[in-house]
Amino acid sequence: MSICYVNGSFENKSDAMISIQDRGFNFSDGVYEVMSFSDKFLINFNKHIIRLNRSLENLKIKKPIINTKSLRIILQKLIKLNNLNDGYLYLQITRGSSTRNHLFPKSVMPNMVIFTFTVKYDENLINKGVNIRLTDDIRWGRCDIKSISLLPNVLEKQRAFQNGFYESWQIKNKFITEGSTSNAFIINKDNTIQTHPINNLILGGVTRDSVIEIIKKNELSLKEKAFTVSDLNSCKEAFLTSTTVKILPVIKFDNSKIGDGKPGKTTKTLIQKYDDFIKSQING
Repeated sequence: MSICYVNGSFENKSDAMISIQDRGFNFSDGVYEVMSFSDKFLINFNKHIIRLNRSLENLKIKKPIINTKSLRIILQKLIKLNNLNDGYLYLQITRGSSTRNHLFPKSVMPNMVIFTFTVKYDENLINKGVNIRLTDDIRWGRCDIKSISLLPNVLEKQRAFQNGFYESWQIKNKFITEGSTSNAFIINKDNTIQTHPINNLILGGVTRDSVIEIIKKNELSLKEKAFTVSDLNSCKEAFLTSTTVKILPVIKFDNSKIGDGKPGKTTKTLIQKYDDFIKSQING
């Protein structure tokens, strides 16, 4: 039995219901967050809440829960009810349910749904690295909002899978923005770690931000600047980041080797330091 949270109630997932007039269903008019938890402890909770609130503010959606402590209690109870030590929480907030009309309804309460899920962590991906493909970035101009409108991302992830790649890295105006489900990093020949800057063209990943904190703390060279396919082709190492996979080495793009085609030293170091970073949160 899997328990989820729907608008104030904890319910069996098979019994949970949302109106067919939910604006998320009709217009993708909503936002979401995916949080990880380890040993029942919420990882990077405050960073996720900051991003969630920013997304809500940008779309002018009311906060269903004002008190952050109350939300934390709900999430912790959901983890307990599902008897999980490690896994992920999916939280979705839509503008609410109303008669279908493009204009914002005047009096409507937001709908909030939260559920847990697990993903099998494949150590082989870390040890061997992954192959990514390059594709045009066809997404809308506000990728910084974590909107539930993800069809371009879904299509690119599916195309990558069907063609034997792990992920798609997207290109806009000759620069690589990010992956369909991840942020993109390269390590240049001068050992500078480079990634696209925070703006409307990418979603500022929570794991991305944590990795950048680790890079700065360890006094490694960092450049938040967009890079080209030529930069990718000449770099020593590359990796991607996301909440569900943490850090993964990228060893090929479009079947062309990056460096020697193996996970690099700096990437391995960052993987270890990110694991330590998570343990430090759990152990307080």
